[in-house]
Amino acid sequence: MRLRVLVFCMSMAMAAPGVSEEKKAPPKLTVAFRFTLAFGQKGGGVGHFHEPAAIALDTFGNLYVADTGNDRVQKFDTDGTYRSEVGTFGWDPGQFSQPAGVAVGKGGLEVCVADGRNNRIQIFSPHFRLLGVVGGRDVDGPIRLGTLGGIAVSEDGELYVSDTDSDQVVQISDYSPVENQFGGYGYGADRLRRPLGLAVGHKNEVYVCDSENDRVAIFDRYGNFSKSLAEGSLSEPAGVCTGPEDVLFVADTGHHRIVVLDLRTGEVASLIGGPDAGHRPGTFRAPTDVAFGAGKFLFVLDGGNHRIQKFEMLISRR
Repeated sequence: MRLRVLVFCMSMAMAAPGVSEEKKAPPKLTVAFRFTLAFGQKGGGVGHFHEPAAIALDTFGNLYVADTGNDRVQKFDTDGTYRSEVGTFGWDPGQFSQPAGVAVGKGGLEVCVADGRNNRIQIFSPHFRLLGVVGGRDVDGPIRLGTLGGIAVSEDGELYVSDTDSDQVVQISDYSPVENQFGGYGYGADRLRRPLGLAVGHKNEVYVCDSENDRVAIFDRYGNFSKSLAEGSLSEPAGVCTGPEDVLFVADTGHHRIVVLDLRTGEVASLIGGPDAGHRPGTFRAPTDVAFGAGKFLFVLDGGNHRIQKFEMLISRR
């Protein structure tokens, strides 16, 4: 028995030069999920929603919801307990006209709202004290915005907002009075058609839900196009967020599901819900946004069902 092992080892050692050992397979991405809870229903009361468009989590365990049809932003804890709200319909500071996006920046100390049809961004404290306004109707100045969709904030505090009138993403920096714009209507690789939800990765990659081109487009922080993801797999995606282990969650609105993408390979790693609309836990009707946080939880804004669903996620590479 010893002789056989010795001969085997020697034959391996004497393999012909130039024959390389087989490369190890890259770690396989494993994604599992478990439904935890759902909250919300259609209406205008406390904790109710009407065609909500976007959600965002802060580092303190607060969940902000752009309650679009009710022209307000509501705040909850991660178990669905209502905390507070801001907004009514109008054009004055602190009012909204179809808020379409919400994002948290500056270490959780700023809540940025894409005030859709008021063509502006309103910035609040976590207690909804108004801190500032960017853009607005008939504003004379360097930053002019159209009807807004999604919004995201980078770790450096740069704002990215999708302008659906011009089919562009607008980048607004604290260091420059003039915004940078990229995209524009079209079918080319660097063109966009009705961009909606946005997310910024840890390397400042900008992920754009290019809804009418049925894909996620990736740009660098300067607006240079990088690549597309999930072309042929998505239908009118509206929301996107990053997760651990280089995953990307996409609200695949037209297919009534959530798509989990492996950013290392660009492949679909898992699906939640779909392809048909549903109301049972784990099924959706035109989901509009996603948010990942609290270490392991995915929150899905189930827009067509006027509710939020929470899932415990298990994500690993082995």
